[in-house]
Amino acid sequence: MTIFQVQLWPNGKWDGKDHQKVEAATAKDAAEKLYGSSLRDKGSNYKNPIRAQVRALGDLSSHPTVFYEP
Repeated sequence: MTIFQVQLWPNGKWDGKDHQKVEAATAKDAAEKLYGSSLRDKGSNYKNPIRAQVRALGDLSSHPTVFYEP
């Protein structure tokens, strides 16, 4: 298991809260665990609003993985 930093965007906008640490097998699992529902890894903020951004804990050099509303 890996620890991920998850930032939620519940209404398609950042909720203003700090990243939360989540232990999960994949970034998608971490996002869904914290969000509480299924998410897609493909989409656009126009058609499928962003719901979460995820990166491995301590990995600030890469762009976060983005997940969208299904």
